[in-house]
Amino acid sequence: MALQTHRAPLAVVLALGLGLAACAPEAGQGDRAETRTRPVSEAQAQSALADFGLEEQGRASWSERRFERGAYIFTDFAMTLEDGRLTASELILTGPQRLEDQPFFTALELQNAVIEAPDGELSTHVLSLVEPSETLARKIADLLRGEDSLGDLDEDRSGFGFARFEMAELAMQFEDTPSSALSLTLGAVVLEGFEEGETLQTGQLSALTLDGRDEQGGPLSLRLGEMQVSGVKLDGLDEGSPFGASLMSPDQAPYETLTLNDLLVSVGGIAITLPELTASVESLGSGVLSSQLNLPSLTLSPAPGHPQSADIVRSFDMLGYDQLELSASGESRYDPETDRAWTEDENIIRLVDGLTLSFEQDVSGLSAYAEQAEGLTADKPGATPDPAQLMAPLMIHRFRLQLTDESLMERITSQIAQSSGVSEQQARVQLGAMSRMGLAFAGAQLPAGLVDQAGPALDRFISSGGVLTLEMNPEAPVSAAAFAAYPAPDAQTLGLRITHEGGDAPAPK
Repeated sequence: MALQTHRAPLAVVLALGLGLAACAPEAGQGDRAETRTRPVSEAQAQSALADFGLEEQGRASWSERRFERGAYIFTDFAMTLEDGRLTASELILTGPQRLEDQPFFTALELQNAVIEAPDGELSTHVLSLVEPSETLARKIADLLRGEDSLGDLDEDRSGFGFARFEMAELAMQFEDTPSSALSLTLGAVVLEGFEEGETLQTGQLSALTLDGRDEQGGPLSLRLGEMQVSGVKLDGLDEGSPFGASLMSPDQAPYETLTLNDLLVSVGGIAITLPELTASVESLGSGVLSSQLNLPSLTLSPAPGHPQSADIVRSFDMLGYDQLELSASGESRYDPETDRAWTEDENIIRLVDGLTLSFEQDVSGLSAYAEQAEGLTADKPGATPDPAQLMAPLMIHRFRLQLTDESLMERITSQIAQSSGVSEQQARVQLGAMSRMGLAFAGAQLPAGLVDQAGPALDRFISSGGVLTLEMNPEAPVSAAAFAAYPAPDAQTLGLRITHEGGDAPAPK
């Protein structure tokens, strides 16, 4: 089934299952909670069947219909879809009723369900939805009556919510053409507490596998042992990288906790292995938020059997790597009262046997900056805001970026030497000349005095490795707008320094 044009089966999985873009139930539903969950009589349930298209057989059919303990059970259920067919060994509709003259139910379960379409098939051992919001209940009733398609359910999700959603033993097969076949299996997904604000209280996904072909026709695969999340802010998932946001600005993290285990991805000729990742955001008291990220190991290696594999192997070989191993860890904190964010202890990203990047930051005015950006965009939609005006509220108290060479410079200069037919010492001279040329071109845009520091420090770093540090430690906080103005204040006024330490060879003459 085409992922872009035939989204009906995917709507059940993505719109109801993963549900990460949906919204909370409508206001006032809490006042009617007792009414919604109270068991219904058979007479009440039967009077509501027409609202679900289940009063008589027609578009939907079954071999038996019976009422037990407040639920209608349809055996050997089948229903014609807009572009396909749904079958299930049982459809269990609990608490069908009319609530304020609208169709409602308290739970729905499909057992051994299969959705068939011209280009694919979806099957699941169990799919259940408990305590849907009134909006979602009405949408599903429209779907069962044939007045809405599954695609409509996926596109318009405002007002959706539920207490619990569960799927077990999901399998999907789609094939537009032999080159775009896609298969997916999922052991289980359980989502709970999708009812307050715009958050998902908890979510768990296990035993996910996906296999297919990418745009180059090469193999594409994904394996995930388990993912667990809590306190997911649904709107925050659309704001870019969840890891970058949480590491630099804890108030922007779109979750409270996130754990991943046994992730394997192969795409574009690159194999990615991530055994473990944990991230969390917690309140430390007095409103201060702490965000922590721990990624012990992420490995990138050439994946066999892809059209680009040979090029990727050569790229790795150029720097003397069979694979690249990365790690990252850090903690940042945010105080809403002072609108200030800062890092704690070590915050590092490391290329094993290559380079370690560590950083510190202490900035304020983040919320003011966000409000400024929103205001400037609203005032002149489509226009590019003035950078100096945009960044004016953002105040830098301290910033430090440190690069520690662990063989990367030697690998780079060795490659330059081999490709240019020169000695490694000459290659270091060439690389140093290139860096100084870049500084010369950028010099007019940089704070005065910074180039004079940067040139010698870069020379030493290129020639001997060691540690290169960029630090900003002004006597008083400096607005980020200073870097958008021209000419920028001088390096001394900004408290900017670039220094080099360590290394095992003299700087080139």
